[in-house]
Amino acid sequence: MGRKDISFNVWWAPFHNLNNEENIKMVPDLMTIPSAFRFRYGTWVLACLMLGLVGCHVTLISSYDPEMDRAATSLQKKMDAFLTGLETHAGQSQANYSWDRAFYYNYLVELRSLRLRAQSDASHAFTAKQLTLMMDNLEQLRLAHEAGPLALPTIQATRDLFNQGWQAIIAKEIAKRRGVDPR
Repeated sequence: MGRKDISFNVWWAPFHNLNNEENIKMVPDLMTIPSAFRFRYGTWVLACLMLGLVGCHVTLISSYDPEMDRAATSLQKKMDAFLTGLETHAGQSQANYSWDRAFYYNYLVELRSLRLRAQSDASHAFTAKQLTLMMDNLEQLRLAHEAGPLALPTIQATRDLFNQGWQAIIAKEIAKRRGVDPR
């Protein structure tokens, strides 16, 4: 008996010759399976894998949050307008802290609200950390302003500091909107 006869008998043994115990195997060896069956079996496995991969949508970064983008842009503008006002009124009574208490209060509330939104999604950890740093920077600015009028170099350094934080958050949101990993 040739190799072809053995593989045929081993594969069809459960159906062809039920009394011959030596031809029956519990798990057929892949080398004994006829090649046409192996091709069909392999094709089905490959088709199932392809359908599984095509049907899955994998997101490696968090999705774009238009509210975060809008709020970050708005808060950056508010801070820039506030600091521009301090520059414009440097040395005048309008540059005193008493005129700006409401700004610090409202800005802190908006930062906290935005940070809470970022903390609600674990994939926004970077944004939440940036907002926490800006809250700390706002408090330092408030304390310095409360101590007396701010000097022009301090105002310019503060603007740069806040713009860096907002730029990082906005750049990350723009990258997410484009579908690019912003790291």
